[in-house]
Amino acid sequence: MAGAAARVTKAPEVRREELLDLALELCRTHGYDAMSVEQVTQAAGVAKGTFYHYFRSKADLQTQLVRRFGSSLFNHLTAAAIEAEGPAAARLRVIMDAAATYKARHADASQAAFLYRTENYALRHRLFEEWRERARLVLLPVITEGVADGSMRVASAEGATDILLLLWLDAGDHLWGRAVRAADADAFTQVVVDGSVAILQAQERVLGLPEGTFTMPIGPDVLHLLKELHAKLDRNQE
Repeated sequence: MAGAAARVTKAPEVRREELLDLALELCRTHGYDAMSVEQVTQAAGVAKGTFYHYFRSKADLQTQLVRRFGSSLFNHLTAAAIEAEGPAAARLRVIMDAAATYKARHADASQAAFLYRTENYALRHRLFEEWRERARLVLLPVITEGVADGSMRVASAEGATDILLLLWLDAGDHLWGRAVRAADADAFTQVVVDGSVAILQAQERVLGLPEGTFTMPIGPDVLHLLKELHAKLDRNQE
């Protein structure tokens, strides 16, 4: 019919990514808990049937969002683990440096702030579960080799991996909780820096590595990013 809008047909993968992008933006503005399937379909200009062609439910959408969230980071770490040479302790240091470099290059203060909004608790919880399993796949083989070649002194590679993951995720989560209660941007930055250094020192001791094996470069760019992050905090977290 003349004057009618032409129906836009998109490749399945393109449409799926579009729906994920729109859902992520709604998580930023409304929070995952408040977001509805109808909001996603309205934003995309598609019928609900299209949504359910790609996602079984809102929970399935959450699962796919979570998997996409850290995919490039863990692909980067896996590649670093494969390419690293030398004793396992040296290889682990390469992986840690790769993680720090990746985060510096892809730093997004608004992304970190939105994840810690109260209404995104469920999304963050699922994200941490996914990251825990992805990180285990990278860490456990290296720590197992470290026990075998003597570069790491631990009673159990599995146990050491568990503790390292607690430091990365759970201790990091508690550190964030302390940081957001800081009085101002300078205090927030100091809490994050001091806490991050303490976590690195704990990792060395868990693995039986010499002090100073893991370092955290604190330059002007890092300090600026932390102050930018403080400015974007959801004050309801405090």
